[in-house]
Amino acid sequence: MSVSGSTGTLLVDVVSKAKGTGTVTTSRQVLRKPLPPTVAAPPVREELVLRLCRSRAHAGDAVVVVVHDLGLAAAYANRVALLCAGRVAADGPPAEVFSAPLLSDVYDQPVEVLPHPRTQAPLITPRRDL
Repeated sequence: MSVSGSTGTLLVDVVSKAKGTGTVTTSRQVLRKPLPPTVAAPPVREELVLRLCRSRAHAGDAVVVVVHDLGLAAAYANRVALLCAGRVAADGPPAEVFSAPLLSDVYDQPVEVLPHPRTQAPLITPRRDL
């Protein structure tokens, strides 16, 4: 699954491999109309899209999603690639990639990484020395 945006739609390409046949098919789905870049998507919309992506991955589809919200990536991804200056700085499970030293270096901003109290997924927040 790849996600690409245009001015009117968000398209998701799903790549499926039929079990036992080796046949690969691609389908294109329109998920939603994107919001202007200065407007944050409502959390319910982000959660619904990522739940759909997770269910497709569990069904055996290849899924690739680009997000800038590290919390969403940590909650939904099995594997993440952290980019810095157009290059992969790290890739692997979110619990390994989302470390405070690495994220602080990549974003040039001190951060704290804490475990979610229920899921243990990494929660990333700016470090504030107030």
